[in-house]
Amino acid sequence: MELTATDYEILKAIATGRVSSGTPVTHFVDYCDNVIGGNPKPLVDAGYIETERNEINGLTEKGKKAYEDHAKQESKD
Repeated sequence: MELTATDYEILKAIATGRVSSGTPVTHFVDYCDNVIGGNPKPLVDAGYIETERNEINGLTEKGKKAYEDHAKQESKD
C-alpha cells in the first residue's frame, strides 16, 4: 500500500496525541472525515493502526516506522 499525504496526516494525528488511545474507532473515522478529509479504515486493515475492542490503541510498529520515515523526509524538504 502506497501511503498518501492524507494517510500520513491520519498517522500523525495518532502519533502526536491529537487522537488518544481508547478513542472509539467510529469517533476516529468521524474525526478523520471531518478534520483531515480521509478514511482511516484502510490503514487499520493494512496494519498501520492498532485497534482492540473497537478502540484506537496507537500505531503499530509498521505505522510508527511509516510516520517517522515521512516526518524525516518532510524535515529535509
